[in-house]
Formats: sequence, C-alpha cells, structure tokens
Amino acid sequence: MQAGRNQNTNAIIAVLPGQEGRRFISLCDSAELSRGDVLCESNHPLRTAYFPTSGVISLAMALGALPPLQLGLIGRDGMLGATLPLDTLAAPLRAVVQIAGTAMAMPVAQLQQELRASPRLLEAVNHYQFRLMMQTLQTAACMHFHEIEPRLARWLLMIQDLSFTDKVQFTHELLSHALGVRRSGITLAAGSLQRQGLIRYSRGEIHILDHPGLEAAACECHEVLNDKYRAVFG
Repeated sequence: MQAGRNQNTNAIIAVLPGQEGRRFISLCDSAELSRGDVLCESNHPLRTAYFPTSGVISLAMALGALPPLQLGLIGRDGMLGATLPLDTLAAPLRAVVQIAGTAMAMPVAQLQQELRASPRLLEAVNHYQFRLMMQTLQTAACMHFHEIEPRLARWLLMIQDLSFTDKVQFTHELLSHALGVRRSGITLAAGSLQRQGLIRYSRGEIHILDHPGLEAAACECHEVLNDKYRAVFG
C-alpha cells in the first residue's frame, strides 16, 4: 500500500477513488494521538475506529497483573477496528498510542454503514485485517524463539516503517513492556546496537543511524513478514 507512504495519508483511505475518498474523509473527525492514550481495552466495545495518518498504535494483551504484552503495531498502513467486518464489536486487544501522531476517526456505527455500502473499502479493510493477523502471529513466534537484541532491532525497524521517523522516544520500561523482557535485557541489547553504530540511545531517545545495518542485525522475522505480504498481496 504505497499510497500510505504519502505525508498525512492513510493507506486504507487512500485506495478509495476520488469522490468516494473525499466523502469518507468528510465523515471523519481529526484526532490527536498522544503517547500513552488508551484507545480501547480488550474485550470492551470499540466505540471509535481510528485510521492513523502519523504515529503508531500498539496492540497488547494483558495477563492478570503482568504488564501487557505487545503483539502488534498499527500505523498509516492500517486502522484500529479492522475486525468490524466480522461483526465483532468487542476489541480483541488493548490499544495504546505508542508514538504520538494524528488519525482520522469515525464512530463504529457509521463505519459499519460505510463498509456495507463500499465493496472497495471492505476489501481494503479485509486485506489489512489479514496483514495484521500475520504480524501478530509472527510476533508471537519471534518472542518465543529469538534473542532480545535481534528482536529489538526488528521492533525498531517496524516502528520506523510505520512512523517514517529516525527518532523514537522510549524509556527502558516502555521498551521492556514492548518486547516482554526485563529492563536489564533492554540495556544490554540497546548498548550492543549502539556500539555497532546502528543506533544512538540516550535520555529516552533512540536515533536510528543505519537502517541497512539494523536489518542485518534483526531476526529473520522482519524479512519473513515482508515476504509473506508480497506473496499474498504482490
């Protein structure tokens, strides 16, 4: 969905042709996404669908009193609410803004009407739903089998792909929650990537310095997932 790489656009909305796309945008509200905002809780009704135009939303599952485990990321490539075509109003995962940005927002009831009226919109949402499913499954396998450092490299690549920024604001605590590991593991992994000249990490900010080098340091999940996308969607 290369259209989603244009500034301040969303890939799903970008596939709608001229008048249909303009009409859809007119029905949306502009929303500011601040880091830490909880957009929905798991198993609670989703009231509003979000189509990010910048920033990143994380999808996480909470297990009792344990910190939520991050399973997916949403950026300009997709939307929060992709399960709506299944007539599922309950959010399957907790959605929290990870990188501040903006989005186009639409009430769920309105979006359901639009999905019934627009085959093109429905197709785009269904395609994205499948892509998001592939991402969460790959992430679950990655967390089980791969070491912290290549997983951190992969996570940074995903953040960069979705937010189109080389600078990410994150604390050790947030990174440990994102990867489901201890803070000491994040310290060691980030330090190693920094010594290799791939990132610069200080005062809660990560600057990505070498994208190709980071790809080489990442586990194969980044390339495998992109290959799966290409195999299914071209």
